[in-house]
Formats: sequence, C-alpha cells, structure tokens
Amino acid sequence: MKFSLLPLLLSIALAIAACATSNLASQASAANERLAAQGLPFRWAVQDTGDGEVMIMHMLPLPVAQTRADAQVTGEILGAIRHREQSKGRPSAELKEVRQMPDGREVWILQSLREGIAYVVSLGSSTQGVAKIGVLGPYTYSQ
Repeated sequence: MKFSLLPLLLSIALAIAACATSNLASQASAANERLAAQGLPFRWAVQDTGDGEVMIMHMLPLPVAQTRADAQVTGEILGAIRHREQSKGRPSAELKEVRQMPDGREVWILQSLREGIAYVVSLGSSTQGVAKIGVLGPYTYSQ
C-alpha cells in the first residue's frame, strides 16, 4: 500500500494559514481596543495583499477645520512637530490640514506623498499666559 504525504502536508498548510489569519485579526482587534481606550482616531484593519494578509492603520473620518490655536501657539506646535520629524529622518514637516476630534483635540496632518503622517494635539487651558499643549505622535497611516 502506497502512502502519500501530500494530503497531510496540504492539511497542515491550510491549518497554519487559518491560524495566521485568525491571529492577525485577533491582533488587530486587540490593538483597536487599545487605540479606542486612548481616544485615538486610528484603527487597524487586516488587508489581503495577494502575498498574504497585513495590518494597515487607517484614520477615522474627522471634519477638517481651522485650528483653535493662535499664531504663537501654532508656531510652537509646528516647531515641536518639526523636531520630531527630523528625529525620524524626515527633513520637512509642512502642515496639510487640521481635523477636529469630538473631544476637542485636533489631528494635525502633514504633507506626505506616500503615507499619512499625523499628530494628535491637545490645546489645554491657559494659566498665567502659558498655554498647556500636548503633542502625541507621529502616527503613520494609510491614506
């Protein structure tokens, strides 16, 4: 009696592929829970590339609007963003647009040809003439 390994190997390969897909979807779900808990406007999705599946980050739809920061605060925020961009090896950091989050924070999106680059900016209250600013990022996402 002849025994062929092909059906067994095919079954094992299919089982591994199913586990990998399930594992990737599970990782995306867990990462999305963390992003939501942090109040960040990004979510992971699993996408098939033809060569396999990958996780891709997307930004949730948010309305475009003017920043609430005055000219001086805008300059300070852009300076902080430029410093972070330079540390990432990206020499320029030009603001493309600002989007407003429901909780009052803003998403500052930079000009970029390849991927979306965003920073989440919180403009806190001003005490004794000093504005409290928070800048989180950069976050890179698929446009």
